[in-house]
Amino acid sequence: MGSLMSKIDSIAAAFRKEATEWPLWWSLLSLPQRLLPLLLVLLYWAVLVFLHGFRSDHLTIGLLILAGSYGGRTARKGLRFFLPLLLTAIVYDSQRFYADYIRGPVHVREPYEFDKRFFGISTATGTYTPNEWFEMHTVPFLDVITGFFYLTFVPIFVGIAAYFSFWARPEVRAMAPRMMWAFLWVNVVGYTTYYWYAAAPPWYVALHGFGPARMDTLANAAGCVRFDHILGTKFFTEWYGRSADVFGAIPSLHVAYPLQAVYFSFKFGAVRKFSIFFYIIMCFSAVYLNHHYVLDVLLGSLYAIVVTCVTDFVFERRRLRAAQDSKALAS
Repeated sequence: MGSLMSKIDSIAAAFRKEATEWPLWWSLLSLPQRLLPLLLVLLYWAVLVFLHGFRSDHLTIGLLILAGSYGGRTARKGLRFFLPLLLTAIVYDSQRFYADYIRGPVHVREPYEFDKRFFGISTATGTYTPNEWFEMHTVPFLDVITGFFYLTFVPIFVGIAAYFSFWARPEVRAMAPRMMWAFLWVNVVGYTTYYWYAAAPPWYVALHGFGPARMDTLANAAGCVRFDHILGTKFFTEWYGRSADVFGAIPSLHVAYPLQAVYFSFKFGAVRKFSIFFYIIMCFSAVYLNHHYVLDVLLGSLYAIVVTCVTDFVFERRRLRAAQDSKALAS
């Protein structure tokens, strides 16, 4: 009890210190730094209202940006960490307004046939894709485990990034922001793929077959619904009800984030074993839960490697250049 009260007192003291320092912090901001966050958030809300797409979660995103922008030095630090995540949410959500206008032909049969040819499982009744085989061999324990990781894959990734950003060694904390920005860019590159190579997920084939893509199809929780049934929840039902794009199976971003975590865990020298487990369980979950083909998993991994390496290279080059400039000024 005493330890808990001590922590509460330290938190309260930190808030009091932040409040005391806020006027000085505010006075040091330039006019653009004071006005730009508010103007951008208001513009964001106005566009959504104009498009008749404003929801309560958009209000939350805007308020979080404003709180981070005007809450003081510590709040700005938090905003810098979460900004790539917030931008990813904004970009993902925006797809519902233009996806149908720029999407190319939807590939329904090709990913299925690829998996059946290269990863097909032969049985007495025929050859099945891994997705089809797992649908015939579900296990409640696996439903819960895979469902849990499929539900929490973003918070887990962000938690690993937060550890590197706030609690790791100082030299690691200095380089940690590149992890969240790599997250943003792998999403952006992945989202563009949805349009030049739109691909139906395996659950779509199970429900609708290989005919012309039905563009009015709603997102489906597929195998994840078993998680909700076992635990009596509606997590996946409500989550996939807000999905922005049904035909975005390639690449699997569910496996891209964990592989990014593996990359940075080895670069920063921490949480390596957990990150590897995180990646392996997500690869299995994506197929077991009938959301992705093995092809999607392989391409998601490729996207993660390429985008993360490029992002890391750009940040490292900037860091070295800044160090050289600092050294030149000192001399």
